[in-house]
Amino acid sequence: MKHPLPTLALLSLTSLAAQAQTQFRFGPQGGYTLSSATYHVADYPSYISTSGKFGSGFTAGLVAQVDLGNLFSLQPAVHYVRRTPRIDDNSYYQPNNYYYNQHYEFRLDYLSVPVNLLYSEHGHGKGFQVFAGPYLAFLLGGKYTSAISAGYGGPSNGRVFAGNVVAGDTYATSSRDTNYYSRRLDYGVQAGVGYGLPVVQLQFSFNYGLRDIGAAYAANAGNTFAAPVIHNYGFQLAASYLFGPKS
Repeated sequence: MKHPLPTLALLSLTSLAAQAQTQFRFGPQGGYTLSSATYHVADYPSYISTSGKFGSGFTAGLVAQVDLGNLFSLQPAVHYVRRTPRIDDNSYYQPNNYYYNQHYEFRLDYLSVPVNLLYSEHGHGKGFQVFAGPYLAFLLGGKYTSAISAGYGGPSNGRVFAGNVVAGDTYATSSRDTNYYSRRLDYGVQAGVGYGLPVVQLQFSFNYGLRDIGAAYAANAGNTFAAPVIHNYGFQLAASYLFGPKS
């Protein structure tokens, strides 16, 4: 089994349900994601700037709620998440009046396992909610496009490249390899607010990746600059429907 953690999490939750049925609920959860990424190259000169922009995606999966007494609950989940960050890499070298602009658009598909500690106004997830916790995510794959424009006196001569995003810690050295590499494992934190009804919950959260997901350049690749340091971040609006005993 390639990624055992989600399966182990679900088996653990099933065991908890068998022991404490009145404290356990689960159901589908899905929603909208707005994601971007930080992109930093340590040795870029001052005339090169980078910036991230948001792209729209979605999330879908299963969530469980295990009550820890009255006001606090544990909410683990297993999600398929699509992140769609956009990155701009722009430069203007004044001595030669030379422009170089590169725009990336990514579609990154992750299997994500967030675990939140939730406080609810009326207990058992009902009423106003505040929650926070860590997440662990595995890159499944993705796509990218890269649009480049460059020229003296202003950007021109646009070119567009496209390819796959694949999991890897280091870029390949072959010039024929058009893949964009990203580290498979990502982890970070999320926090948010929500509102819970007897069976329906609506939650809004912010997440930030603590791991650099940028792949390293091979030692003999001859790259001009260092590999970029990349961190995922974004927002999520999700709704869930919980089955099980109503507390």
